[in-house]
Amino acid sequence: MVKSCYIINFYFGDRRRTVPEFENDRLIFLKKQIETLSIYYHNLDKIIFNFNVEKEHYKYLNDALKIIPKKIQNTDVEVLIRENKGFSYGAWSDSFEKNRSEYDYFIFNEDDYFVVENNWDEYLIRKYHTLPDTGYLCPLQRDEDKWNDYKPHAGHSFGIASTKSLNKVWDKYGHLPHSLENNYKSQEKIQHNFSYAFFEVGLRVYDIREDYRVQFAMTEDKNQDIWRLFWWNEKDFIVPALILLNKSHTWWESWDGPLQRRTNLEKYT
Repeated sequence: MVKSCYIINFYFGDRRRTVPEFENDRLIFLKKQIETLSIYYHNLDKIIFNFNVEKEHYKYLNDALKIIPKKIQNTDVEVLIRENKGFSYGAWSDSFEKNRSEYDYFIFNEDDYFVVENNWDEYLIRKYHTLPDTGYLCPLQRDEDKWNDYKPHAGHSFGIASTKSLNKVWDKYGHLPHSLENNYKSQEKIQHNFSYAFFEVGLRVYDIREDYRVQFAMTEDKNQDIWRLFWWNEKDFIVPALILLNKSHTWWESWDGPLQRRTNLEKYT
């Protein structure tokens, strides 16, 4: 029987762009993660709430610890607290190192995206094994191009990887790729390097465009709120806070060739 671990990284600090509710209640994403994990059925073996904290965040952390349940749907919840270094990718590296011998699959997420499907963990594991040489499965895979230094990568931080695949990356780097620089300018490169590492060890990154659409919350473009992708599908698998909280928003769709409908198998055969 396979065992899965779900790691969500939380951050109480200011963000480039977020919903007004976060400014009024720094625990809003934690509350909504607990709520959605309680509503949508899963069969996870462990849930880890990791908190990247700075000194001024401890007032929020103390309140957070009071509302985190010991179990969600019979799954044990563990809390990890670390200094805010390396963004979510540093947190995932540390959490994987501590738990790598205990689980067969690790699912990574950030606090402002929420899974909204039943049996979602089973879907991810099943999908993971329908594709050849899978390293990382995410909502959006980006092809190599000049803007990303010709590094194909996961364009969405959420994703699943087998421990076997993660160990291959770990053996190459001694950690899961991240940077200790804490500036948003480096965050995009960290995301590229994290998932490109799977290609470097002979694996691939895939997405779920065959089955689900994606609503991606823009952080840089102030003129648009949501980037819609794979809109030939009718259902969401994961949504940003803006959508979960049912906020009015603008949106746009891109029809670039690499974002067209295709099966992952067609791309790589």
